Amino acid sequence: MQLELRELKDGSLEQEYCCGSDEFPVLQELQGDNVRFEQPICFQLRLQKSGQIVEVDGQLQTRVELVCGRCLQPFAQDLRSDFSLTFTPLPVEREQGEAEEIELDADELGLICYKDETLDLLQPLQEQIVMALPLRPLCDSGCQGLCPECGCNLNIEHCNCEKKPFNNRFAALAKLKTDHRKTES
Repeated sequence: MQLELRELKDGSLEQEYCCGSDEFPVLQELQGDNVRFEQPICFQLRLQKSGQIVEVDGQLQTRVELVCGRCLQPFAQDLRSDFSLTFTPLPVEREQGEAEEIELDADELGLICYKDETLDLLQPLQEQIVMALPLRPLCDSGCQGLCPECGCNLNIEHCNCEKKPFNNRFAALAKLKTDHRKTES
Protein backbone atom coordinates (compact mmCIF):
# COMPACT_ATOMS: atom_id res chain seq x y z
CA MET A 1 0.00 0.00 0.00
CA GLN A 2 2.44 2.57 -1.22
CA LEU A 3 1.80 5.67 -3.28
CA GLU A 4 4.39 7.51 -5.33
CA LEU A 5 4.11 11.29 -5.00
CA ARG A 6 4.63 11.69 -8.74
CA GLU A 7 1.12 10.21 -9.12
CA LEU A 8 -0.26 13.42 -7.58
CA LYS A 9 -0.98 15.31 -10.77
CA ASP A 10 -1.67 19.01 -10.19
CA GLY A 11 -0.93 18.39 -6.52
CA SER A 12 -4.07 16.33 -5.82
CA LEU A 13 -5.43 12.84 -6.28
CA GLU A 14 -8.64 11.03 -5.41
CA GLN A 15 -8.45 7.30 -5.02
CA GLU A 16 -10.65 4.42 -3.86
CA TYR A 17 -9.09 1.29 -2.48
CA CYS A 18 -10.74 -1.90 -1.21
CA CYS A 19 -8.85 -4.70 0.49
CA GLY A 20 -9.30 -7.62 2.82
CA SER A 21 -8.48 -7.46 6.50
CA ASP A 22 -5.72 -10.02 5.86
CA GLU A 23 -3.57 -7.25 4.34
CA PHE A 24 -3.20 -5.63 7.78
CA PRO A 25 -1.07 -7.54 10.32
CA VAL A 26 -2.75 -6.08 13.41
CA LEU A 27 -6.23 -6.91 12.10
CA GLN A 28 -5.17 -10.53 11.60
CA GLU A 29 -4.31 -10.64 15.31
CA LEU A 30 -7.66 -9.06 16.27
CA GLN A 31 -9.74 -11.47 14.22
CA GLY A 32 -10.96 -14.49 16.04
CA ASP A 33 -13.64 -14.89 18.64
CA ASN A 34 -14.42 -11.18 19.17
CA VAL A 35 -13.92 -9.48 15.77
CA ARG A 36 -14.56 -10.75 12.26
CA PHE A 37 -14.58 -8.61 9.13
CA GLU A 38 -17.60 -9.61 7.02
CA GLN A 39 -16.83 -7.32 4.06
CA PRO A 40 -13.75 -5.85 2.44
CA ILE A 41 -12.47 -2.61 3.93
CA CYS A 42 -13.02 0.24 1.48
CA PHE A 43 -11.15 3.54 1.65
CA GLN A 44 -11.97 6.74 -0.18
CA LEU A 45 -8.88 8.92 -0.14
CA ARG A 46 -8.31 12.50 -1.26
CA LEU A 47 -4.65 13.51 -1.28
CA GLN A 48 -3.48 17.11 -1.56
CA LYS A 49 0.18 18.10 -1.83
CA SER A 50 1.34 21.51 -0.67
CA GLY A 51 5.10 21.90 -0.93
CA GLN A 52 6.52 18.80 0.69
CA ILE A 53 3.52 18.22 2.98
CA VAL A 54 0.80 15.82 1.85
CA GLU A 55 -2.66 16.00 3.44
CA VAL A 56 -4.85 12.90 3.20
CA ASP A 57 -8.56 13.15 3.95
CA GLY A 58 -10.30 9.82 3.92
CA GLN A 59 -13.19 7.67 4.89
CA LEU A 60 -13.22 3.97 5.67
CA GLN A 61 -16.20 1.68 5.46
CA THR A 62 -16.73 -2.00 6.21
CA ARG A 63 -18.98 -4.39 8.13
CA VAL A 64 -17.74 -6.29 11.16
CA GLU A 65 -19.10 -8.97 13.42
CA LEU A 66 -18.40 -8.20 17.07
CA VAL A 67 -19.26 -9.80 20.40
CA CYS A 68 -21.46 -7.78 22.74
CA GLY A 69 -19.68 -6.74 25.92
CA ARG A 70 -22.80 -7.36 28.05
CA CYS A 71 -24.55 -10.48 26.71
CA LEU A 72 -21.62 -12.06 24.81
CA GLN A 73 -23.76 -12.60 21.69
CA PRO A 74 -22.29 -11.93 18.23
CA PHE A 75 -23.81 -9.08 16.21
CA ALA A 76 -23.00 -7.29 12.95
CA GLN A 77 -22.24 -3.58 12.78
CA ASP A 78 -21.39 -1.20 9.94
CA LEU A 79 -18.13 0.58 10.57
CA ARG A 80 -17.57 4.05 9.09
CA SER A 81 -14.99 6.62 10.02
CA ASP A 82 -13.65 9.87 8.60
CA PHE A 83 -10.00 10.71 9.17
CA SER A 84 -7.26 13.15 8.23
CA LEU A 85 -3.55 12.37 8.00
CA THR A 86 -0.56 14.63 7.38
CA PHE A 87 2.63 13.31 5.80
CA THR A 88 5.95 15.16 5.87
CA PRO A 89 9.38 14.20 4.54
CA LEU A 90 11.74 12.38 6.88
CA PRO A 91 13.93 15.08 8.50
CA VAL A 92 17.62 15.19 7.63
CA GLU A 93 19.85 14.17 10.54
CA ARG A 94 21.67 17.07 12.21
CA GLU A 95 25.38 17.00 12.76
CA GLN A 96 26.71 16.82 16.32
CA GLY A 97 28.42 20.22 16.14
CA GLU A 98 25.20 22.20 15.49
CA ALA A 99 23.60 24.17 18.30
CA GLU A 100 21.20 22.11 20.34
CA GLU A 101 17.63 23.34 20.26
CA ILE A 102 14.54 21.77 21.69
CA GLU A 103 12.60 20.61 18.71
CA LEU A 104 9.39 18.64 18.48
CA ASP A 105 9.64 15.56 16.35
CA ALA A 106 7.06 14.54 13.75
CA ASP A 107 5.34 12.00 16.02
CA GLU A 108 4.74 14.64 18.69
CA LEU A 109 3.11 16.87 16.08
CA GLY A 110 0.92 14.05 14.75
CA LEU A 111 2.79 13.90 11.44
CA ILE A 112 3.70 10.78 9.50
CA CYS A 113 7.12 10.77 7.85
CA TYR A 114 7.79 9.54 4.33
CA LYS A 115 11.01 9.07 2.42
CA ASP A 116 12.05 8.71 -1.20
CA GLU A 117 8.88 10.46 -2.44
CA THR A 118 6.79 7.42 -1.41
CA LEU A 119 3.89 7.36 1.06
CA ASP A 120 3.53 4.08 2.93
CA LEU A 121 -0.17 3.96 3.78
CA LEU A 122 -0.30 0.53 5.44
CA GLN A 123 0.40 1.55 9.05
CA PRO A 124 -1.65 4.79 9.10
CA LEU A 125 -4.71 3.12 7.51
CA GLN A 126 -4.41 0.15 9.84
CA GLU A 127 -4.42 2.54 12.82
CA GLN A 128 -7.58 4.23 11.51
CA ILE A 129 -9.39 0.88 11.31
CA VAL A 130 -8.39 -0.06 14.86
CA MET A 131 -9.48 3.35 16.18
CA ALA A 132 -12.87 2.98 14.45
CA LEU A 133 -13.62 -0.27 16.29
CA PRO A 134 -15.76 0.30 19.40
CA LEU A 135 -13.98 -0.18 22.73
CA ARG A 136 -17.06 -1.69 24.39
CA PRO A 137 -19.26 -3.12 21.66
CA LEU A 138 -22.97 -3.36 22.48
CA CYS A 139 -25.52 -5.25 20.40
CA ASP A 140 -28.13 -2.71 21.53
CA SER A 141 -28.07 0.25 23.90
CA GLY A 142 -30.79 -1.46 25.97
CA CYS A 143 -28.94 -4.78 26.24
CA GLN A 144 -29.60 -6.29 29.69
CA GLY A 145 -26.58 -8.58 29.64
CA LEU A 146 -26.15 -11.79 31.61
CA CYS A 147 -27.51 -12.66 35.03
CA PRO A 148 -24.60 -12.47 37.49
CA GLU A 149 -25.95 -15.49 39.39
CA CYS A 150 -26.94 -18.09 36.77
CA GLY A 151 -25.45 -16.59 33.59
CA CYS A 152 -28.61 -16.65 31.46
CA ASN A 153 -29.01 -14.02 28.75
CA LEU A 154 -31.56 -11.56 30.19
CA ASN A 155 -32.45 -10.35 26.69
CA ILE A 156 -33.83 -13.79 25.81
CA GLU A 157 -35.15 -15.25 29.06
CA HIS A 158 -36.08 -14.16 32.56
CA CYS A 159 -34.43 -15.93 35.47
CA ASN A 160 -35.73 -16.44 38.99
CA CYS A 161 -32.46 -15.69 40.73
CA GLU A 162 -32.65 -13.59 43.85
CA LYS A 163 -31.11 -10.24 43.11
CA LYS A 164 -28.69 -9.38 45.87
CA PRO A 165 -28.63 -5.72 46.86
CA PHE A 166 -25.48 -3.83 46.14
CA ASN A 167 -23.10 -3.98 49.11
CA ASN A 168 -23.04 -0.31 49.96
CA ARG A 169 -21.22 0.35 53.19
CA PHE A 170 -22.56 3.88 53.31
CA ALA A 171 -26.21 2.73 53.38
CA ALA A 172 -26.24 3.18 57.16
CA LEU A 173 -25.58 6.88 56.69
CA ALA A 174 -28.78 7.22 54.66
CA LYS A 175 -30.75 6.24 57.76
CA LEU A 176 -29.32 9.12 59.77
CA LYS A 177 -31.59 12.10 60.04
CA THR A 178 -30.18 15.49 60.71
CA ASP A 179 -31.99 18.51 62.02
CA HIS A 180 -31.01 21.53 59.98
CA ARG A 181 -33.08 23.98 62.03
CA LYS A 182 -31.09 26.58 63.86
CA THR A 183 -31.77 26.99 67.51
CA GLU A 184 -31.88 30.54 68.75
CA SER A 185 -30.11 31.43 71.96
